[in-house]
Amino acid sequence: MKITDYFDSVERGLRQNANIAQVDAPQAFLTSDDFNGLLRCRVHFWDGSFLDIYETVSTELGYPVRISYAYTYLREGERVFRYDNAPHHPEIVTFPHHKHIGIDEHLAPTDQPTLGQILAEIESWLGK
Repeated sequence: MKITDYFDSVERGLRQNANIAQVDAPQAFLTSDDFNGLLRCRVHFWDGSFLDIYETVSTELGYPVRISYAYTYLREGERVFRYDNAPHHPEIVTFPHHKHIGIDEHLAPTDQPTLGQILAEIESWLGK
């Protein structure tokens, strides 16, 4: 799998999600070679909330491996959650994967989420 195939699949998935009102342009789908790249974009939902997506990805093994990631969801100007794998919380059992919750950034252990899981979590917020 080439990195452009991964980027195409992410873009297709975002466009097909009924809750997404807009994906900001320009999106960053940058490649360093055929198998490595950076994805950055902001996704707006129908209620005005948005998700910032940041991933560095490698597809050298034939499937996408997210080397680093951060998914930050904001609603009404306040952070609802952020998932990331920055290695700054070694005390978390799922290190380096963790979640910051709410404006006080309460830390929680978590496995590495998929973009689909992030979007499903946002759907539960959209119903509130």
